[in-house]
Amino acid sequence: MKNHENKTEQLHISEITEKYEIKEKEISALLFATETILKSEKFSVTAKHVFDSCANLIGAKAGYVALLSDDGAENELLFLEDGGMPCTVSLELPMPIRGLRETAYRTGKVVFDNDFMKSEWVKFMPKGHMDLKNVLFSPLNIDNKTVGIMGFACKDGDFTENDAIIAAAFGNYAAIALQNSRILEELTASNKSKDKLFSIIAHDLRTPFNSLIGFSDLLIEKTSQSTDKELHQYSSIINESLNRTYNYLNNLLEWSMLQTNRIEFAPSSFGLLDLVHEVQEILIAQVQNKKMEINIAIQKETKLFADRNMIKIVLINLISNAIKYSNENSRITISSNRINNQDMIFIEDNGVGMSKDSCEKLFKVEESFSTPGTNNEKGTGLGLVLCNDFVKKHNGQIEVESKIGKGSVFRIILPQNAENE
Repeated sequence: MKNHENKTEQLHISEITEKYEIKEKEISALLFATETILKSEKFSVTAKHVFDSCANLIGAKAGYVALLSDDGAENELLFLEDGGMPCTVSLELPMPIRGLRETAYRTGKVVFDNDFMKSEWVKFMPKGHMDLKNVLFSPLNIDNKTVGIMGFACKDGDFTENDAIIAAAFGNYAAIALQNSRILEELTASNKSKDKLFSIIAHDLRTPFNSLIGFSDLLIEKTSQSTDKELHQYSSIINESLNRTYNYLNNLLEWSMLQTNRIEFAPSSFGLLDLVHEVQEILIAQVQNKKMEINIAIQKETKLFADRNMIKIVLINLISNAIKYSNENSRITISSNRINNQDMIFIEDNGVGMSKDSCEKLFKVEESFSTPGTNNEKGTGLGLVLCNDFVKKHNGQIEVESKIGKGSVFRIILPQNAENE
């Protein structure tokens, strides 16, 4: 009986692990597509990246992205990925909207066929076209109207309903990119186009993450009472992955908005100790996972005159980084001082440290990089770039001293304001 129960629990854990790995791949692909939308204004560039991410995820070897012609009679091919398979059909030929593709346009939904060469749709294939074992079409919908299509073909196995769900999500991403590119064309390079772009992305992407993190928090709470320690461990891994991805998304949006002057700089007087305690609560799960100690050496009366939200984001990133590169059962010290009319905040760890060459690259967006943490935590390096830009907004600077194997000290230097006195 016990052996049967153990096998059942092991199977349950295996299923959770497999689902976690799949979800992590999906989140990573969506995050890459998000970053592409933020960085590129050309739809042709964005569409290729979105297509490649989706094709890799669902296992398609070939496909294309096409937009509806002005007269609505045919597709105008944007690009074709033939997957290395021969195709003698000219790319310049028109693509009439008919067959299974027409169904996707008419319904605005993903459609697929896993035995395409024996289907009724094969009669619509032009002469010379390569054989297609299976096909899947994902429409690009804007305001409930299909304006384009992403086609996928030649998967080794069969396309599934889950593939359809993924393709629909990436079709929506491509539609957002297309809509944004058209907005940018209409409004030229004005700030209105950027405002529209970021408001769409911020709302559409943050909302599902909040739901997933909330569900993950609940899962941890439920499994904490279970005798199955592995189940609770996997729940924690899922939660950590979601929070890490969400933090990266926030950093990406904050940094992008800073580059377009969409973040209001609003300095005010506030207590530094209260802010540090607030950040400590946000990072409590990271601290507990590594059984670490946070030592705060800041006087209660210490005040800063700065943009509180910007400094909060800076502290979250720097302290989170210190945790990431520290070993279990170690200590991080956060302190402050006022020297030569400058307010200084110190974040010191005794973690793995880094070379002088690495220190010089930390705050440069063109050279930003990240190495795994002591528990193999992942990152992108964008958080430190954002920190540097926020501190520069205050006419300040971030300095770092580090030795490999000895740890690091990050020093935030802010010019003292008269209102601090």
